[in-house]
Amino acid sequence: MPGPSLPNLPAPETLFDQMPCGLLVTSTTGLILRANQTLCRWTGLPAEELIGCRKLQELFNVGGRMFHQTHWQPMLEMQGSISEVKLDMRRKDGSTFPVLLNANRRITPEGTYDEVAVMVAEERNKYERELLAARKRADEMAAKERQAQQVLQASQSRLRQAMQSGAIHVWDLDPATGRRRFGADVATLLGLDPEQPVGEEEFAAHLVPEDRAADRAALDHALQSGGPYQFKHRLVDAAGQRRVIVSSGQGFRAEDGSLMEFVGIFSDVTEAEHGRALAEDRAVFAEQMVGIVSHDLRNPLATILLAAEKLTRQAADPSDPSRRMLGNIARAGQRARRLIADLLDFTVVRLGSGLKVSRQPVDLHQLAARIVEELAEAFPGRTIDHTAHGDGAASADPDRIAQLVGNLVGNAMAYGTPGTPVTVASSVDASGIARLTVHNCGEPIPSHTLGRLFEPMVRGVEEGDTSARSVGLGLFIVRAIAQAHGGQVVVQSSRDHGTEFAFSFPAQVGEAASDAHRA
Repeated sequence: MPGPSLPNLPAPETLFDQMPCGLLVTSTTGLILRANQTLCRWTGLPAEELIGCRKLQELFNVGGRMFHQTHWQPMLEMQGSISEVKLDMRRKDGSTFPVLLNANRRITPEGTYDEVAVMVAEERNKYERELLAARKRADEMAAKERQAQQVLQASQSRLRQAMQSGAIHVWDLDPATGRRRFGADVATLLGLDPEQPVGEEEFAAHLVPEDRAADRAALDHALQSGGPYQFKHRLVDAAGQRRVIVSSGQGFRAEDGSLMEFVGIFSDVTEAEHGRALAEDRAVFAEQMVGIVSHDLRNPLATILLAAEKLTRQAADPSDPSRRMLGNIARAGQRARRLIADLLDFTVVRLGSGLKVSRQPVDLHQLAARIVEELAEAFPGRTIDHTAHGDGAASADPDRIAQLVGNLVGNAMAYGTPGTPVTVASSVDASGIARLTVHNCGEPIPSHTLGRLFEPMVRGVEEGDTSARSVGLGLFIVRAIAQAHGGQVVVQSSRDHGTEFAFSFPAQVGEAASDAHRA
C-alpha cells in the first residue's frame, strides 16, 4: 500500500534562510560566519554587512555586550550550550527589540564554531512587563491593606478607650427574633453576673414598669420605619439603685429591604441627670426665694417712704438738717423700690411665661414727654431731650413703657459721658410700627458684650455714675417688656455716633400689625 505523498521540500539553504527564527553561525570569538535572511530582516542589516564584518556581541546593547563577555563565553566554554538567554538586540537604525537566544558549541575536525538560534520575545516581554506591573499593584494593595489594618486597629483601640471613658455600652439585635442582645458590660451595669448572657427578658425586667411598653414601641417603630431608635431608660439594678440610661440604635438593611444588622449603644447618664436635676432645683429655689424676699420687702419699704414723705412735709424750714437727711432716705428708698420691682419682674420672667402687659390706647408722644419730665427730676443737673415724629396713636401698657424708658435712660445716665444730653425719641411710622429710642454719647459698648447685653447680670463699660446702676437686670427687663408688647429692642454703639437703644412694637394690637412687624 503506498504511503502518503510528501510535499516537495525546498533545498536546505532555502530552509535555513526562511526559518521563522534567526539562525547564526559564529566563531568562538563571536564573529558572524553565517546568518539567515530572517535575522537580516529583523536587524535591517543585509548579509554582506553581517557575515565576516560584525561580531554577535556587536548586535547587543551595552548590557548585552557585558553579559556576553562575563557569562556567554565562559558558559559555552564550560558546558558547551546556553538556553533561553533574554537580551535586547539592536537594529540598524539604533532601535532595539527583545530576543531569546539559544547557543551550542560545535567541535569538529575542521574546527570549532557556535550555532545560535534567535527568537523575538516581544510578546513574552510584554507579558513579563504586565506580570511585573500586576505584582507591583498587588504589593501596593497589600501595603495599603496592612496600613488600613493598622489604622483600623488604632481606631478600634481609640473607640474602646472612648467607650470606657464615656461609660458607653454596645448592644445589637437579632434580625430573626427582633430581640436585643447585650454584652458582659451591660450585665455589670445591671449588677448581674457578667458570665451570664443578658437577653431581652432580663433587660426588660430591670426597666421601670411604666417605661417597658414605651421602650418596646420605640424599638418596633424604628424597625418598621427604618429610622433611628432613641429612648431614655429608667432602670433599677440588682442592688435596687435607680439608673438613667440613654439608648440609641440604627438598623442596616439589604437591597431587598430585609434587616441585616441593628446596632445600638447605651450611655449611663445617671450622675449627669442627678446633677442636672439638683442644679435645676437649686436654681428654682433661689429664684423663688428672690421673688418671695422681694415681694415681702415692698410693704416695709412703702412704710419707710411714707414716713419719710410725712416727716419732710413737717420739716418746713429748708435749712433744717433733718430735711436733707429725709431727702436722702427718700431717694434711697426709691432706688430700693426700683430694685425690688426689677427682681420681681426677673422672677416672673424666669419662673413664669413672661411679663404680662395691659395695653390700652395711648398717645405715645405725650406718654414719652411725661416720662421724660419725671426722669428729669430724678437726674438733676442732666439734660434729657424728647423728640416726636409722626402720629402718636398707639396701644401699649403705659406703666411698662415708663419702666422700659426709665431703665434705658438710667442706663444712659450711668454709662454716658457726664454733661452730654440724653435724647428720647418717639415715633409711629406709616407701616404701623411704634418706636422709642434712647441715645447717649460716651464710650462704645465693647463688641464682645453686645451679643449678651440683654442677659441678666451683664453690664456695658464700667464707667460713669455708679449711683445710677442696679444689679444688672435693667436691660433684661427691657427685653421682657418689649417681647410682651410683641416687639423687640436692639442696640447700636460706636465711638462716632454714641449708643442708641431702639424699642419697636406694633402700634395697634392685631395679627396684621404683628405680622407687619415681624416682616
